[in-house]
Amino acid sequence: MIAALGVAELKLLLRNRTAAALAVLMPMAAGLYFALAMDGEQTGWTMVVTLQLLFSFGFTVYVTVTTALTARRQDLYLKRLRTGAASDVVVLTGVLLPVVLLGLAQALVLLGISVAAGAPLPARPELLVPALVCGVALSCAAGVATSGVTGTAELAQITTAPFFFALIVGGLFGSNGQVDLPVFLVPGTGLGTLVNAAWGGPTDQVGPAVLAVALWTVAATALATRFFRWDPRG
Repeated sequence: MIAALGVAELKLLLRNRTAAALAVLMPMAAGLYFALAMDGEQTGWTMVVTLQLLFSFGFTVYVTVTTALTARRQDLYLKRLRTGAASDVVVLTGVLLPVVLLGLAQALVLLGISVAAGAPLPARPELLVPALVCGVALSCAAGVATSGVTGTAELAQITTAPFFFALIVGGLFGSNGQVDLPVFLVPGTGLGTLVNAAWGGPTDQVGPAVLAVALWTVAATALATRFFRWDPRG
């Protein structure tokens, strides 16, 4: 049932040209530009990879989840799914699964593009695993929470802006190396720190980075539980 819902959601996503462009074309185009702009340089790749991952998490997962859930709620699609045999967890999992998988696949493709364009291989590749998993989980939970305060799919472009830009700015802070602990309060800082450590940067802040991302994910999940709505907003 989850697979069937996921396939149906993917078809709905690809039929909407605007949503498909934000979810697929925008992150891929931006990530490709960042990689090609390096022109074979050997330094600065940490920031490039961080931006590639955060654009995938921000556009493909966060913005798309917010837009999709808002649109499905407003046209009563979610409400109709709840009247069937599927539980609430199954319905949400089926709707969110294709977006999550698309975000992960896109991040991996962009990493491959960077390596092909001249980026060195990560010295600590195991640190990319928590960066990918936590980044997708945080973006997904934040998207569910934001959909609850978004009246229409068109308004998602406005309601997603604060968290999206905080994610990018925090990632840039973290990718520059050592940061003060209060900076980890900015979402994305922990992700940037993990990417920096994976590519040979200092590893003494890996613990605070993982803790910061985990706490942000827990907070976003709590907000999603509080604000998510099945019925259309008035």
